[in-house]
Amino acid sequence: MGKKVTIRDIAKELNVSIATVSRALSGKGKVNPELREKIVRRARELGYAFPGMFSLSQPKKIVLLFPQDAFFWDKVEEGVNDAVNAFAPLGIHFEVYRTRGHNLSEQTAILEKLLREEQHIDGLAIVPSDLTRLDYFINAFFIRGTKVVTFNVDAPLSKRIFYVGQHGGEAGRIAGRIFQLLLGNRKGAICTLTTHKQAPSHVMRWQGLTDFVRERNLPYDVSRVIEVKDEEEAYRVVKEDLLKEEELCGIFVSTAFGNCGVGRALKEVGKSGVVVVGNDLAKEWETYLDQGFIDCCLYQYPYLQGFLSIAFLVQHLLFGFTLNVSTLYLPTVPVFSGVTTGQSVQNFERLLGRTLIWEFGKTPHSVLVPGGESL
Repeated sequence: MGKKVTIRDIAKELNVSIATVSRALSGKGKVNPELREKIVRRARELGYAFPGMFSLSQPKKIVLLFPQDAFFWDKVEEGVNDAVNAFAPLGIHFEVYRTRGHNLSEQTAILEKLLREEQHIDGLAIVPSDLTRLDYFINAFFIRGTKVVTFNVDAPLSKRIFYVGQHGGEAGRIAGRIFQLLLGNRKGAICTLTTHKQAPSHVMRWQGLTDFVRERNLPYDVSRVIEVKDEEEAYRVVKEDLLKEEELCGIFVSTAFGNCGVGRALKEVGKSGVVVVGNDLAKEWETYLDQGFIDCCLYQYPYLQGFLSIAFLVQHLLFGFTLNVSTLYLPTVPVFSGVTTGQSVQNFERLLGRTLIWEFGKTPHSVLVPGGESL
């Protein structure tokens, strides 16, 4: 076991007085803010910690902007809340805004308001409703000195510093691989169900599926995409339309909505050899997964998307920690009927998040992410 780090060691490292280090770490007394953050950063790197060392003389402000009104966003919110609760004691003020789904007009109004008020915002974590149409706002905040991160949906051409979330195209390719494994060379049509044909993540998943099919010259027609606004419409479309098509061999639900409707329709009329790849997980449709009416669901770690985007942004603002990649793609996990339980995947995700809180508390430079890679 190594020698215990003391205030004297930190003072010697930085060539400052012991009294200065003590004041910086306790938050009591006057210390230049830049020097204080330098001392706090070095103390963390050396493994020195005590309850008062994290409070900042100049609190940081982070704005969070992401959707609501869906179980998926409830899971994202859990991760965000855990991060907020863990890092608020560091002297950070969090301000949260929610929109009804991927609502471009609502997001635009909120961002315009924040810019118009000319508030000083140190960090902004946002789920963009479009891949490019919010770049102006992200870049405007960048010019003002705000560090912007994106999660769940990226804005790759903007001045955001990094993105945390699923690679939509790769998720679609995984869906293609699953269809290939379960259908083989059976000729037929795979229909994609989505709530919004122009939603960035849904477009990328469908494109990934079509790329996979085309590159491997598979005998599947994947050209048909149908919008369904809710579970009931998904149920009706599958039962009254799709299942009557002789060529139908697969259904890809590229969004969190529609899985229940598809599963219920297939349960009522019989699966008839149709392979179903769903998206995300919820208790409401795990029954259909367990019973085999849905063959597989693609899980994208929503809790970690919310948690890691906030945690990495905090580390960047307080300690200069920077990811060595501009995009942190979380794994897409196929959860198969009768093989993997959704609960086990979700329990792992939350356990990992709570472990990361401890890792972040020890040092900003050695953080484990899914896959075991050290950043």
